Amino acid sequence: MTFRPTRRTVLAGGAALAAASTLPMPAIAQSRPALRIGANGIRNTLEPINAISNVGVRVSNALFDTLIKRDFFANGAEGNGTALVGGPAESWERENDRSVLVTLRQGVKFHNGQEMTAEDVAYTFSEARLWGDEALNSIPNGRNFSPDWDEPEIVSKYQVRLRTKTPSYQIEKFAASWIAWVIPADYYANLGAEGFGQSPIGTGPYKFVELRADDRVVLEPFDEYWGGQPASGELQFINVPDSTARVAGLLSGEYDIITTLTPTDMPLIDSQRDFDARGIVVENFHMGCFQQDLNPALKDARLRRAIALCVNRPVLNEVLWQNLADVPNGFNFAFYGESYDPDRGPFELNPDKARTLLDEVGYNGEEIEYLAYTHYYANHANALMMMLEMWKDVGLNIKPRLEGNGDNFAKVDIFNWSNGMQIPDAMATMVTEFGPGRTVQSRYGWEVPEEYATLATDVSQLPDGPERFEKFNRMRDIFEEEVPAMIYYRPYDVYAARSNISWKPISFEMMDLRPYNLSFA
Repeated sequence: MTFRPTRRTVLAGGAALAAASTLPMPAIAQSRPALRIGANGIRNTLEPINAISNVGVRVSNALFDTLIKRDFFANGAEGNGTALVGGPAESWERENDRSVLVTLRQGVKFHNGQEMTAEDVAYTFSEARLWGDEALNSIPNGRNFSPDWDEPEIVSKYQVRLRTKTPSYQIEKFAASWIAWVIPADYYANLGAEGFGQSPIGTGPYKFVELRADDRVVLEPFDEYWGGQPASGELQFINVPDSTARVAGLLSGEYDIITTLTPTDMPLIDSQRDFDARGIVVENFHMGCFQQDLNPALKDARLRRAIALCVNRPVLNEVLWQNLADVPNGFNFAFYGESYDPDRGPFELNPDKARTLLDEVGYNGEEIEYLAYTHYYANHANALMMMLEMWKDVGLNIKPRLEGNGDNFAKVDIFNWSNGMQIPDAMATMVTEFGPGRTVQSRYGWEVPEEYATLATDVSQLPDGPERFEKFNRMRDIFEEEVPAMIYYRPYDVYAARSNISWKPISFEMMDLRPYNLSFA
């Protein structure tokens, strides 16, 4: 059985929301301390997939639960654990190479008081809402961030079968990723993606109060949260693009936690009596991405390779990140697990080879524009200023362009970008962003080589093992030959907070504000 919304269920969902919105906030919530978070950006939608970004997932993780939960603190991990544990899904069973049977936790409530059932989960992962051709009109990335879904099957009120059309041994990981935040079927189907993004309902520890575009998001605790009563009262994410203003606001008492600082900010914060800095390397890499459809010269991989061969990543890490960032050995990160190659060497640094390639392509000092956002990505504008000297040394004429907002990518030869690696596997983002038909091809003009496309299909369907491992390494070889983007490092993400707030950052770009990770002294 698959989900099909009816007029009766849609109206019932709307009526439940209207009734819930008139209820007064419990007095106990009002007695808890408010939490004000000064953030480097706010999205203009809270539809959880359309909000995916460095800034959007912070809020989404407070409003929604993923079907399966990744425990970042499992087995004593310091915020970077990869174990999958029960969430709204109480348990799951791998049935074959294309299906996982999920048993739901009973009594999980949405913010409107409605119980979450298999119908809601099936709709969350359905063709109509997530990955079908029609759905992509309202959720463009629904398919990019997914395996090859087939329609889910409702087995009973509390059981649902997640299925893929082709073999996938990553279903469980995707069910714990940012495409798996569960939404209420009737309510969402009634409003559509755009309407839901302005008035969202989830099963998370906080529920929606207000969204002011480019200003703030206001939430309040959801005391019926299945994971326990939230620790704070009102929760606000406040847009403060400038990092200096965020620090000043924290020290003056305007904010309780601030985001997106750098290691150079840490001594000042730590020198203050009532504040401290907290950081972690996140599963996100910064890069410079080539928009090959704009500049015909950049269609030549030799020019892209020449530009990349000049980038001294260890120096960027030392100067900008005090050696706290993670400089990878290729498109290759340790948290990938069995798809990680510990013996692979670093990205090549070879200015002499760059000069030779520039001669081969006949480069004569033509201007190449590089856009960096000064507020959105920590240290990227500073990285660009350092790289300009590296490029100048071989005769490259890279023109810097600096802007504050990173939410809408401008058309420019090279732009700073990042990729959140949403599952602990090399598919993210070698396939999910750089694979055939995905973002770097469809939006930025990379003509994905046929071999890379074939390998992307293969690794998406194979179980972990020597064959999959070798195919990923061949994809890494092709990536380094083609250079559709220059991967720099995984940043060390720095927060600062009042010392009486017990809270730890996690290794993904979202904040975890659930009761087990937030309390007040």
